[in-house]
Amino acid sequence: MDSKAAENMVIYDWLSFTSKVHSPDDLIAALGLEKCPWTNTKGAKGYQDRKYFSAISIHYNGRPDMGVWVEMSGQGCRTFESLSSVGWPGLFGFIVSNGLKITRFDVAYDDHTGILNIGQISSDTQCGMFISKSNYWETVLSSKGSTVQIGSPQSKILIRIYDKAAERGKPDEHWVRCEIQMRDDRAVQFTKIPLPIGQAFTGVLLNYLRYIQPGEDQNKWRWPMTDYWLNLVEDAEKISIYKTPGMDYNEARCKRYVVNQAGNAIVSTFGSSSNSGSFFISRICLIVMSGCTLSRFASDMESISHSWE
Repeated sequence: MDSKAAENMVIYDWLSFTSKVHSPDDLIAALGLEKCPWTNTKGAKGYQDRKYFSAISIHYNGRPDMGVWVEMSGQGCRTFESLSSVGWPGLFGFIVSNGLKITRFDVAYDDHTGILNIGQISSDTQCGMFISKSNYWETVLSSKGSTVQIGSPQSKILIRIYDKAAERGKPDEHWVRCEIQMRDDRAVQFTKIPLPIGQAFTGVLLNYLRYIQPGEDQNKWRWPMTDYWLNLVEDAEKISIYKTPGMDYNEARCKRYVVNQAGNAIVSTFGSSSNSGSFFISRICLIVMSGCTLSRFASDMESISHSWE
C-alpha cells in the first residue's frame, strides 16, 4: 500500500462469533459465500474440523456446548467484503436477529497522513497523560515497532495503537492503527449504533480513552485533549460511509498472475470483458495468491468452475 496515495479510513478488521443452532453450511450461507471453494481441514481450540477459505475459518465438531465458531481475521474481513453477497449489514443483522455471541470484533482507524505519532503516544502513556475506564496499560517496543494497549486482554473493550508500517516491514511509510477490540455484548451493541461508521468509532473511543494535556482543573477527567487525539477524532468523525479497502490486487494484476502461473489457456476459459469473468478472476486469484501449490490450483479451479455451471 502506498501511504502517499492512501486515505485514512475506519474498517472492520476482525470478527469471530459462535452459533449453537446453525450448521457450518448455514453459516457459510449467512456469510453470502456459498459459491466459494471451501476446503476441509483440521479444527482448533477443541474443534475437530474446520472449513476454510481465504482467512475465513468455520470450526465445528467440538463439544456439544461449543456450537460452531466463525473466525475472520483482517485478511478474512477483506475477503468477505470483496466476495460476500450480503455484506456487513446483512451479516450483522443475521447475528443480532439470531442472538449469536460475538467473541471478538475489531474496528480500526488507519492513519496514513501523519495524525498519530506512535512514539509520542507511547511516551504519553508511560507518563500517565491519558484518562481511561481501565486501569491496565502497557507499552511494547520490539523489532516490529511500538504498541500501546489500554485495557487487559480479558476486558470486554480494549484499545490498541501500533505502528502498522513497522509491522509490515515498510519503514518509509506512515501507517499507525488505532483499533478498538470488543467482546460479547459490547461488540453486539456496536453493530446496533445508528450512526455513520466514523461517529460510531469515535463515540466508543472517547468513552474509553482520551489523551490529555495538563489543565487548570483539579479533576484530570476535565483536562483538554491533546491536539493529536482531537485531530484523530475530527478526522474519523468525517468518515460517514464504510469504504472497503479491498484485496491486495486488482483485475489486471490477477490476470497477469494467473497467466504467469498457469498459462493463457486458463484466462481464455472465462474471458476478459464480462462481469462474470471479473468475478471468476477474483476467485482464481484468491486461490493462487493465498499460497496454494499449482497441483492444488487445478483442483480448485475445477471447483470454482462447477460452482458457476
